[in-house]
Amino acid sequence: MADGVTRSFANHWVVDPVAELAGVADVHVASGTIASVSWRDGEAAARARWAAGAAPGAGDPTLALFPALIDMHAHFRQPGANGSEEVESGSRAAVHGGYGTVALMPNTEPAADTPALLQQMTDGERHGLRLLPIAAATIGRAGAAVSDVAALVAAGAVAISDDGSPIANRELFRAALAAAAASGIPLIEHCEEPTLTTDGEAADGLVATTLGLRPWPAAGELRAVESAIVELRSVIKVSPTVRLHLTHLSTAAALDAVRAAQREGLPLTCDVTPHHLALTDRWIAGERRWAWEATPNNARVGPTHDAFDSNLRVCPPLRGRDDAAACRTALRDGTAMAIGTDHAPHARQKKEVEFGVAANGIAGIETSLSVALAACHADELPLATVLAALTTGPARLLGITPHGCSRGEVASLIQVDLSATWRPGRETLLGRSINTPLLGRELPGVVLLTILAGRPVYQA
Repeated sequence: MADGVTRSFANHWVVDPVAELAGVADVHVASGTIASVSWRDGEAAARARWAAGAAPGAGDPTLALFPALIDMHAHFRQPGANGSEEVESGSRAAVHGGYGTVALMPNTEPAADTPALLQQMTDGERHGLRLLPIAAATIGRAGAAVSDVAALVAAGAVAISDDGSPIANRELFRAALAAAAASGIPLIEHCEEPTLTTDGEAADGLVATTLGLRPWPAAGELRAVESAIVELRSVIKVSPTVRLHLTHLSTAAALDAVRAAQREGLPLTCDVTPHHLALTDRWIAGERRWAWEATPNNARVGPTHDAFDSNLRVCPPLRGRDDAAACRTALRDGTAMAIGTDHAPHARQKKEVEFGVAANGIAGIETSLSVALAACHADELPLATVLAALTTGPARLLGITPHGCSRGEVASLIQVDLSATWRPGRETLLGRSINTPLLGRELPGVVLLTILAGRPVYQA
């Protein structure tokens, strides 16, 4: 690491979720390694500031230093859909967003169900990013036969999933859970009951009814979650090391079901996305308020000239402000362990079409930290909760060591100006696709510098 960066970060607001410390500190990096961390008010005060939520006070610096973030759920579209994204462009976008580690979902073309395809998923210029492949749970993600999980884990898979498609066959679901348990990894399940959600365009409710969009009911998520919990209870009797993770949950009812199962002691975890935390289905009608500012679910919906932005079509769909509030509550009380971006870039021809035929997905890896910081600024989420959900939480799920800010560690850090703002657009976004509904919106928090494995990989 002798050729690594040497740099001092004096008088920064430093937050370290690994050590659970927050406060004003001077951090010195020498030859790519954190040489010293000097807390202005001492470690005891830094521990107290973390416990209080880690937010800087009125007189504290707005230049911040955080560990590099971890995304447990992203799509770089390689192989097969490189027109939308690939490893090089996705990695460039990720380091701009402050990420140091990204787990890639197997929704590739073909699905990543062999060691060779796992290697293709991560081949290319990574810009210093650590990429972790998640393998297809069933062959071809077709839901007919379980993949060779042991071989996939030997090739580097950190989890299995048929993300984008639920494993509908219950016997196969149990077999996938058991195979994952035998290899010491989690099964990540996409929770959707197709008999209720097929052809759904927007969350069931006033917005869908008013705009004439086909409903994707909340029951479609809840029923799948309840079914998965039933199967987990069955499998744990014979595979006590089993772990089940439910990804991108979006409804209060589903999160309540997870919360109850966790209290029961089941090895069940879940995550939420930035867009389900901060946006509502009223954006589809043209409203552009954060979820905590949104009008009530039953208030009149009047479509504006901004209605039907196809960048808002996502699965599961955006929902009302009560469900968005439930997602934030799930982070605060620990029901949800992570914020996964579900970064889903799409080429223009897949998005610049009628809302109902647009591809599902939002490109969010560059805006996720800013969206979360918007919730922090509104006192909807503590900064400590957000950074844990973007570092230690996903690390625990993936079985990896999170980046930290302690002396002696190889530096993987991001410098963020908490007082600055920026606007996503073609000039500011570095990914290949810019299908985000946040285009042109002023967002808080600017990533100034990303250092990974001791070397600078992005600088504003």
